Amino acid sequence: MSAPKTVFCDIDGTLVPHTGDITKNFSDLSGPLPSVLNTIRSWDRANYRIILTTGRKESTRAATEAQLKNYGIVYDDLLMGLPNGDRVVLNDRKTKGTRNTAYAVNLVRNQGLENVDLASKSITIPDRFLFTKNEKPWGYEELVECNDKYVVKKLFMKKGHKCSIQYHELKKETIVVLTGSLLISIGTSLEDLTSKVYVPGETITIEPYTVHRMEAVEDCLYMETSTNELWDVVRLEDAYGRATKNV
Repeated sequence: MSAPKTVFCDIDGTLVPHTGDITKNFSDLSGPLPSVLNTIRSWDRANYRIILTTGRKESTRAATEAQLKNYGIVYDDLLMGLPNGDRVVLNDRKTKGTRNTAYAVNLVRNQGLENVDLASKSITIPDRFLFTKNEKPWGYEELVECNDKYVVKKLFMKKGHKCSIQYHELKKETIVVLTGSLLISIGTSLEDLTSKVYVPGETITIEPYTVHRMEAVEDCLYMETSTNELWDVVRLEDAYGRATKNV
């Protein structure tokens, strides 16, 4: 069994709704975000040290503590008054160690902790999203490498088939065509997609919130290297009738 973890967890937009108004944040009565209570309780059962962090001022500590207690959110420490800039965790690896000892998990604001499982094999990706080969209506994808920093997938798409028109809220990916040719369409919305045929050796990097779709002009094998949010897919249109959200 692994040693208990120390978890630094934001409050607004992560555990409770972020309203854009700090006074509304701690007076909001809508309750915690999805999967928050189950996740927090699993950390508590695993004897994790839970340190909540927030930009809320020290003067709101009593109101914040009351809100957390009312919602049933347990924790060990509460750090208040953090600036709204980036938050960075520094930690050393063990001597000659290959395993990281500090991790970062970014979440979409107000979506809760549904895709957080710190007990998973890779820490930053729930085990249910890990696979060796995943059959798709348009072909298949193979997971070549998956860790807390990046993911590498090999994908095969059959001629005339296409993936859904989609975007990612967190995930950033780079496509490299290996064999065949691939029509890639990108844009800011469904209405302004531009398309280009990519051939072996050509690459494209797709940023979060970029609407895109791949379509095989001929049988095509390509690589995808990305950040590790495997669960992050929002489908806008799909020829195979799959759900709007998720892989």
